[in-house]
Amino acid sequence: MNNRPSNRPPSQNDPRRQQNPADREARLRQQQRIRQEEARRQAQIEYDRQMQLRKKQREKARRKQQRKEDMKVFGGRFLVFFIVLLILLVIAGVLFVMVFYRTPDAPPDSGNMKYYYGGEEVRSEKIDDCISNGTVYVCFNDLADYIDMSESGSVSTGMTFILKGESSDTAEGNGSEEMILFHIDGYTVEINGQQVTLDIPNLFRGGNVWVSSKFVKDYMSNLSYSYNGDDIVKISRIKDEENSTSDHIAYLDVSFKLKESYPLDPIPEDPLVGDDPSTNPGDNVEEPYDFGFKTDLSAYEDYMNPTGDKRDSFLILVNTKNHLDANYVPDDLTDVKYTEESRNTQQLRLYAAKALEAMYKELYANEFYNMAVHSGFRTYSYQDFLFRTYTNNEMAANPSLTKEQAEAIVLTYSTRPGTSEHQSGLAVDMDTYGTFTTDFAYTAEYAWLQENAWKFGFILRFPEDKTHITTIQFEPWHYRYVGRYHAKKIYDSGLCLEEYIGYLNGN
Repeated sequence: MNNRPSNRPPSQNDPRRQQNPADREARLRQQQRIRQEEARRQAQIEYDRQMQLRKKQREKARRKQQRKEDMKVFGGRFLVFFIVLLILLVIAGVLFVMVFYRTPDAPPDSGNMKYYYGGEEVRSEKIDDCISNGTVYVCFNDLADYIDMSESGSVSTGMTFILKGESSDTAEGNGSEEMILFHIDGYTVEINGQQVTLDIPNLFRGGNVWVSSKFVKDYMSNLSYSYNGDDIVKISRIKDEENSTSDHIAYLDVSFKLKESYPLDPIPEDPLVGDDPSTNPGDNVEEPYDFGFKTDLSAYEDYMNPTGDKRDSFLILVNTKNHLDANYVPDDLTDVKYTEESRNTQQLRLYAAKALEAMYKELYANEFYNMAVHSGFRTYSYQDFLFRTYTNNEMAANPSLTKEQAEAIVLTYSTRPGTSEHQSGLAVDMDTYGTFTTDFAYTAEYAWLQENAWKFGFILRFPEDKTHITTIQFEPWHYRYVGRYHAKKIYDSGLCLEEYIGYLNGN
């Protein structure tokens, strides 16, 4: 006997036709959620498989490269054995000549320029290599090491340096760092996003970039530079007299004189949904809802659940098709209280910052004490630097990649400048590890956020089952503020932000 259900529609007397419409809707929602959970599970399996395959491919390439390097080392060792005695004899001969044949009145190393940073000699070069057309040059890489700048790039692609604050973590960055990019033409540099054409060119030599002494004096603050007119260059940080004590010497912060350019007036935000509530789809009045908060968050209610004209004003879509201008900076940026201690204080727009503050109060009330904010607002220029740095890192890890191929890889986990939600001031990266891996998705904190983030006006911006729409891989740490009204609808529907705004626009 065939027990399979019939595909024929139920008769008029069938109980299924008499079933309460609300029950049918509830059952459909339940079925939809089951399908979504299965899709998420399958996506995770496929993601893990791809990651394992990629890991094996990298390991295979690494072993192949290691074998080549081992062969080179093996061959080199034969040569080293036979030439080491010759090198020692040459060194002994040079020392003999220096000791016994030097003119008594000649100063030692009279043909070399010595560079001192903070009173310590760090470099000695031939004077002819340090002076060009009457201009004394300084190795900027040495200066970067002295003032604790990080660097990336190469002399063939251009070199970038980051001047970070005392507590800044440049691995991820927060936008407060200062940056300089030396272009390979020698005459062009970008300082904090502003392009400058130099009258005295920079030089690229020996894997380093050399700048004129005039550049150090004209474009850098709180550095003391001196040249004795002969063979000694001294550079040191300037003492902070006010904060120095007998036991500790403090120094003024080194910085670039050119700062990032900000617009005087912020770009107005045009909501994607009309201001007239009567024109907004699904604009019904929600029934009172018990959020189950363990703390009194009444002071934050207006920020978690903006109403009136504010309700739709945060539905700003930023992605590869919807860009922000290079000069866009929100005018209501506010410090985020729960920034990771090792980082500079992050910022978000006022409503997002206050709603996040409320969410952290509730996280703490539920005994989740390890969550911290690592990244909030980023400037256009800083996102540009990050994208170029990630691209250079991919090309360094796999030299066979073209720039376009490396950028394609980077675009799966980062965005080009102008397409990053962080520039909107409404996106926040937070987790318990600070490593930003999908491992965070297996923590109790993530499970809590999945169920509760919408109550505070936040959504998971890049869901695991929506990568084909967002074009960004699953990021369990990246949350976006839209306000509770829209966050609840997105949560209930299972849509991503692109789909939801498309629905509101009738697409």
